[in-house]
Amino acid sequence: METAEKKHTRLGDFMVRFRKPLVWLARIVIGAIFLISGLSKLIDPWGFIYKMDQYLAVWGFTFPRTITLVGSIAIAGTEFVTGAMMLFGNYRRASMWILTGAMVVMLPLTFYIMVKNPVSDCGCFGDFWIISNEATFYKNVFISVVLIYLWRNNLKIGGLFHPASQWLVGVLLWAYSIIVGFIGYNFQPMIDFRSHPVGTQYSVGKSDAQKDEVDEELDDMEFIYKRNDEYRTFNADNLPDESDGWVFVERQSKNETKALKKIHLDEVMTVYNEDDVDVTDDVFHGSGDQVVLLIPDLRRVDISYTFLINEMYKRAKEKDVDFFAIIATDKKGLEGWRDISMAKYPCYTADDTDIKELARGNIAVLLIENGRITGKRNISSLDEALAGTEI
Repeated sequence: METAEKKHTRLGDFMVRFRKPLVWLARIVIGAIFLISGLSKLIDPWGFIYKMDQYLAVWGFTFPRTITLVGSIAIAGTEFVTGAMMLFGNYRRASMWILTGAMVVMLPLTFYIMVKNPVSDCGCFGDFWIISNEATFYKNVFISVVLIYLWRNNLKIGGLFHPASQWLVGVLLWAYSIIVGFIGYNFQPMIDFRSHPVGTQYSVGKSDAQKDEVDEELDDMEFIYKRNDEYRTFNADNLPDESDGWVFVERQSKNETKALKKIHLDEVMTVYNEDDVDVTDDVFHGSGDQVVLLIPDLRRVDISYTFLINEMYKRAKEKDVDFFAIIATDKKGLEGWRDISMAKYPCYTADDTDIKELARGNIAVLLIENGRITGKRNISSLDEALAGTEI
């Protein structure tokens, strides 16, 4: 019968013999987690900024948007670059220090979030992959355990690139992260992970004949719901009770050749006029061209854009394009916006979360054609000439 000492020796021999593949496996797993986490935030920097604002609001802090932006890009970029360095086996000592430092902060923080639940999810992977606060904490425990192993073995195994060329890989990765973040912040995310990307078709205000047609289409649809971390598909005849914790995620065609995302607008947002009357179906009537101005927070708006907005409205009116604004505010806020911006276009209100789900930016522009989203732009990416061609 083997003694404990012999078993320990055999385990040690196994770890030495297979050290190289084990180290590379650990590098790939940890590097991929941080790389994906950082890249998903860089693709959608506004989403990470909103999440940072949520954290700061919980703890009673408020910072200027510039500081939040710089901090968000710095955190996401560091995650992405350091994750890639770990994945490649480059800067082995520096990457270990940075990732360990991140876990020193994130492990107790995610434990606090799991216990106190101040936010619905940590935002670790942005909207690309939403996981529960409990799963986030256990993920970080796993990362910490693997990092402990790497502290003993990472320096003993070389990387993919020669030490003399490591700096070039790092520079290219940082340049890439800055470009991706710049596009996501000033235009729209390069990849839209949200539930209403370009191409989404909305069904609103249907006539009886159209409703019959929609009912027929529902037979070819399946509905995806989420409860905790479980996703399940249902058909139109056995939809779950949302009181049991099921939350609607999306619907899709069973026939892949007919796959066209179609959502009823009530699942997107509810739009109110200044008298708090629901005018969703009247505003999004589903016919013709529409340009929708989306403002999730009036306090963050740069008033200098009001001239451009008024020019866009003037050109839209000339082309018989429906133009209106949806603002996360109340009746008093609408009146203030009209006074400051000299707005002659219709203005409505909606929940700020719903507005942020549709498009990103302090002022975003949503283009709709016959009920189908055809474009999203941050107003900072438009100028007077471009606005005229976009409408």
